[in-house]
Amino acid sequence: RRVRLARVVGFLFLVAGFAVMAKAWDGAANQFRVDSQIPYLLSGGFMGLGLIVAGSMLLLLATVRVERKLLTDKYEDMARLLGRNLSRLEISANGSGGGEQVVAGGSAYHRPGCKILQGKESLARLTVEQAIGEGLTACRVCNPPVPEEAEA
Repeated sequence: RRVRLARVVGFLFLVAGFAVMAKAWDGAANQFRVDSQIPYLLSGGFMGLGLIVAGSMLLLLATVRVERKLLTDKYEDMARLLGRNLSRLEISANGSGGGEQVVAGGSAYHRPGCKILQGKESLARLTVEQAIGEGLTACRVCNPPVPEEAEA
């Protein structure tokens, strides 16, 4: 919403800047003496140029905000997936891969047959310890297993 507002205001500043410059040019064109034209061109030109620069900067900042948000989301996804893969490698290297498998869905983890997950595809499977390590909470519908230290 904030980005959309910045884009609209930036575009309005651009239009207003060009309109002020056109009005200044029109005012100067109605004067026959050069010394009477200069105030129109200076004041209208500087004000129009200022509005155009401000509008361009608002559009640029809105674009940067959108790109920053997209990159932050991608970074968080990559960090989460990398953490899952590293913990899977650690579990397989230790030989203790006997933890019960659960499915990550949103901010909670579920049993593989949970009603909430019906129709959803490509959900990550992980152990209960991994899910707790990622900050996921147990589903209230299917009641997946909870480690002993988390229950206390």
